[in-house]
Amino acid sequence: MTFLLDILNLVTYFPFLKVDEEDIGRNMEQLKKYKWFQKYLKDEKTRNLLIHNQKVRETVGKFKTKLMAGVSYNRKCERKLGKVLKEIA
Repeated sequence: MTFLLDILNLVTYFPFLKVDEEDIGRNMEQLKKYKWFQKYLKDEKTRNLLIHNQKVRETVGKFKTKLMAGVSYNRKCERKLGKVLKEIA
């Protein structure tokens, strides 16, 4: 019985872990402050991927907005986004 309750708990918790457009928009605004992200926006191909590609947008949405100001986390975001863009492009 407790196993079923645990599964029910997980099922109701998982939808809150998904990225939504609000997360993506908030993170995009934060990322626009950084030169490395501005370079992506200037390039037409990567700009289109940032606007339209679901995998790229989910990656951006998963970034933690509060940690973005930190240099090490910012570099991590840059590497992670660069990797996803390279895979798709």
